Amino acid sequence: MNLLERYIFRRTFALSMITLAATTMMVLVTQVLLYVNLLTASGQALLSFFALAGTLIPPMTNLVLPFALHIGASQTLNGMNSDSELAVIEAAGGSLWVQTKPILLLALAMSLTALAISNFAEPWAERSKREILAKARADLIRFAVQSGTFQQLAPGLFVQIGQQLPSGEYDGIFIADSRKRDTDLIYYAKRGAIQQLMGHDVLALADGEAQRRNTETGEVSVISFRTYVLDFNQLNAAPEGANHSPKEVSTAFLLFGPRTDRFFAVTPPEEVRTEIYRRFSDWLYPLVYGTIAVFFAVGARSNRQERLWSLSAGIALALAVRGLGFFLVSVSGTGPAWAALNFAVPIASIVLFFTLVAMNKSLRFSSAWIDWSNALGAAFMRRFGTLRQGEAAQPSGGTGG
Repeated sequence: MNLLERYIFRRTFALSMITLAATTMMVLVTQVLLYVNLLTASGQALLSFFALAGTLIPPMTNLVLPFALHIGASQTLNGMNSDSELAVIEAAGGSLWVQTKPILLLALAMSLTALAISNFAEPWAERSKREILAKARADLIRFAVQSGTFQQLAPGLFVQIGQQLPSGEYDGIFIADSRKRDTDLIYYAKRGAIQQLMGHDVLALADGEAQRRNTETGEVSVISFRTYVLDFNQLNAAPEGANHSPKEVSTAFLLFGPRTDRFFAVTPPEEVRTEIYRRFSDWLYPLVYGTIAVFFAVGARSNRQERLWSLSAGIALALAVRGLGFFLVSVSGTGPAWAALNFAVPIASIVLFFTLVAMNKSLRFSSAWIDWSNALGAAFMRRFGTLRQGEAAQPSGGTGG
């Protein structure tokens, strides 16, 4: 890259990173708040809180990376246009490729970063989050002994323990599980204890019974048991009977793991396919957003209204493509047609806008369109001002005394 290209690259990179950090932090706060009650109720240390927040960073970063790049690229080109830098570059004989090349290179670098995050960082982060939450729920069991009240281990799952015996076992354990929409489960056990099983905390119940009620038909079945094990790791997003959810499993295992493994036996195949398609399609969207931002924002513009319309159109189109991508990836595991569309939409967007940029094309709004939009906006503001003046002129009601 020459001097101008390096300048644009550094400026776009800086703005994109600032936007990425700010946006990730905002989204991260909303996600962490979902687990605050569990961590505080279980008495987890502040270090566990920050560890949980750290596990949420990779998926949040992958989510906002394309938006950060689009904002960084658009603001860079808009700022350079306002400072007449783009006009000087073009007057000196510089082509549009000088402006677009550094942004597209940055988009490619961010796409490769997103690919690495999706296939390596995210599965590790999801497994780490599961372990932190499982430990918090195990501690919440101990807290339930001290409080003698119902404690919520997960949405729809509550536990109450009568007392702790001198042997360390728990006495009088009552568990209510309504997580499944059509089934209510109630467990009662005379004794129980938290034990380690294959590296996981489990609640081992003894001498009790389980009551299952179908909420749709009202049928009730009662089963007595000598022993029953509740794995705290299974209280997260894993399918019933599975040790891990598809998001927590490595890409190599999803692709080449033995189909006789218990994970594949209890996990719906469409969920496995959806996760695989997501990991290999999400990384394309930084390139999509980069090419869209360049097409709509590149080139010197003397009319500020034209640039405003171009930026607005670029943002609207980028959001529409990403929204369509979210829908397609959610249904991609249900059929080959949806899977093909899941990849076709971002690839087609990249090819289309890259071709237009390579041909030195960029979106330009005509003067007639700008004048019409300005007149429409002025008419709306006049109408709005008239309504406000009419409301202010109306006499306010009073009370006679």
